[in-house]
Amino acid sequence: MMMMMMMMMMMMMMMMMMMMMMMMMMMMMMMMMMMMMMMMMMMMMMMMMMMMMMMMMMMTMTMMMMMMMMMRRRRRRRRRRRRRRRRNFR
Repeated sequence: MMMMMMMMMMMMMMMMMMMMMMMMMMMMMMMMMMMMMMMMMMMMMMMMMMMMMMMMMMMTMTMMMMMMMMMRRRRRRRRRRRRRRRRNFR
């Protein structure tokens, strides 16, 4: 009887240990997954930020170029108008 009890106890202990190990493994896996997800999220955020910055820079550059072009066009238009006026006066 005692032997039986001992065996049972041992079995129980083993089962408990196994369960604990499994739980630990699961926890570790979950933690790893969480970490990976966090890292991925961070990377995505960084990429998004970089993209946004690039887009902003491009937008500013395009705006500047457009402004320059507009100024040039305006000047040209003014010149043309002056020419037309001169022609009209002639």
